[in-house]
Amino acid sequence: MNRTSSIGSATIVLTVFGLIGKATGFFREVLFANYFGISREYELYLVASVFPITLNSIALYIYQNYFIPAYSKRENIGSEHAVIFSKKNFLNSIIISVFLLILLLLFRIPILKIYIGDQLITDKTQLLFIIFSCSVPLSIVSGFLISYLQTRFDFKSPAMASLSLNIFTIVALIIFRETDITYIALAYLVGITVQTILLIKASHILKLFQYKYPIASDKINSVSSSIIWIVLIEIVGQLYLISDRYFLSRVDEGGIAAINYATTIFVLPISIITISISTAILPKFSRLAAVNSYSELREKITTALVNILLAFIPLTMIFIFWGKEVVRIIYERGNFTTNSTEVTSDVLFYLSISLVFYSIYGIINKLFYIYEKVKTLLIITLLGIVVKIFFNFVLVDSLKQNGLVISTSLSYLLFFISSVVVIQYQLKLIELEKIAKRFILYLSNGFFSFLIVRNLFILVSFESILFDLIKIILFLLLYSYSNQLLKDKYQLLFQNELLRFLLPIKFSGKEI
Repeated sequence: MNRTSSIGSATIVLTVFGLIGKATGFFREVLFANYFGISREYELYLVASVFPITLNSIALYIYQNYFIPAYSKRENIGSEHAVIFSKKNFLNSIIISVFLLILLLLFRIPILKIYIGDQLITDKTQLLFIIFSCSVPLSIVSGFLISYLQTRFDFKSPAMASLSLNIFTIVALIIFRETDITYIALAYLVGITVQTILLIKASHILKLFQYKYPIASDKINSVSSSIIWIVLIEIVGQLYLISDRYFLSRVDEGGIAAINYATTIFVLPISIITISISTAILPKFSRLAAVNSYSELREKITTALVNILLAFIPLTMIFIFWGKEVVRIIYERGNFTTNSTEVTSDVLFYLSISLVFYSIYGIINKLFYIYEKVKTLLIITLLGIVVKIFFNFVLVDSLKQNGLVISTSLSYLLFFISSVVVIQYQLKLIELEKIAKRFILYLSNGFFSFLIVRNLFILVSFESILFDLIKIILFLLLYSYSNQLLKDKYQLLFQNELLRFLLPIKFSGKEI
């Protein structure tokens, strides 16, 4: 078996490349903070980019959640069905790309007016919007190609190709610095162009058109009908960024920038761990569901959810108790001042309350796609965004940017509770008792480790990045060691997978 065909090994591959990608992405954000801080210019850059980049994210998630399960069903009845389906989706991605680009260019002024009003719409703001809009067609095609490669258990190529986005942006930031933020947007466009070219080359998608199958042989229609619901889910799910940008004039100056920086920290472990796991499990889970392997699927779901708890409970505690230290380590230099750290760490605190629960939801919601319960997921998503927008209006005037992230945490908690209830009631695929026991175990270990570290450093009153790093690293080591003493099998399984990834010839371990 190919090493990346197991969930554990695929997760390791994605996590390693995710770490590389996020390391470069974090360095990019550090440069933004250093050169632009929480300035109004950077906020306008964020506002101009939010709608096109939201469409880019929607495209990626639509193809992952629709194409992969649908592809697995077609492959299960014959390779020719999978080939026809892939060709259709590739051509459709090109057609949709052109259509959306035309709409964005024609309606750029009305779109910008929603966020910043007439006064702040300048030639530069429009130019930024146009540049980011040109990235949308490339992102849609890339979204399809990434999903296509993942159906073939090729996780390395998409991860490596995605590095080009950050690399070009970092180079532009270093060269142009405070000169003109427009060059940063152009670098992003160049990066996504390179990414698309690399994905086309890695996927060999054009070779599919050498195969001649009659169109009528693609007879599966049930999954195709769900695409409308999936599109709606992803559109609604991406309204969070847009809804926050709408309140630019009602939060403190720099508040939207602080939300962006805090969200970058919040999303980092999700994008490295949760998305790595969910990306690895979707093809595997889809195949198990297609052949009705219920017991194996239930076991792998439990393992995936416990691994989320194992990783995210200590991270949540770090963000809540040492959020100021985290922000200072990452951002506090150049134009990112001590005051910027205070504002951003407050935002991170309220956002991190939902970190564990939102991470679990990131795994559970894949089951809605696999079992074609997308209408139910759409209802959950709509309820979540209603809660988000309602509390945005209720809390923004009194709590400013903190109110916006509190509403985000409340909606994420709703996602978690409602998805667990629905999946457990209808499918009974979650071993709640086992997961609850692990939650209590890891939370207890986390508090135990935190108290030890806090008491060790209670006499250290001065602020230092070195001491901040030592506290956090010592906490993680104590947490891991406590689980090791208790012989936690999930941590041991992860270590086995890591060793098998690093030493594939000399080591043999049980597959997760």
